Amino acid sequence: MSAAPLPPPRNLPATILAVDDDSAVLSMIDRALSTAGYRVLLADGGWNAIQAYENSVEPVQLLLTDVIMPDLTGPVIAERLRSRQPGLQVLFISGFHDADLVQRFVTTKGFTLLPKPFTVSSLLRVVEESLSAAKG
Repeated sequence: MSAAPLPPPRNLPATILAVDDDSAVLSMIDRALSTAGYRVLLADGGWNAIQAYENSVEPVQLLLTDVIMPDLTGPVIAERLRSRQPGLQVLFISGFHDADLVQRFVTTKGFTLLPKPFTVSSLLRVVEESLSAAKG
């Protein structure tokens, strides 16, 4: 008698680290992504984002971060985390999408930018595109 085949591995939801110093924006992102089935880690600033990343038991597949924040900017967070995890996908959210800083990272590093204000549907679409790019 042969043993029953093992079930296929469960497809775990992607873990997303969301960073924004605006609590209303962070709350909206949390609700939208959690409702869509993602595992969401929240941070209200750059140093808290680094700590959340280091303390996560699950690997982070996507960094979704505001660009301009009081302690560390989104690009600084992205550089620090990508030095540890080079394949980490990065999605910037910003009201300052014309800034040279943002354009440089979006153009030269291949990061994605979602301009503020954005809708839940556009957030979910861009998150899915970013995660699909990581798989492809």
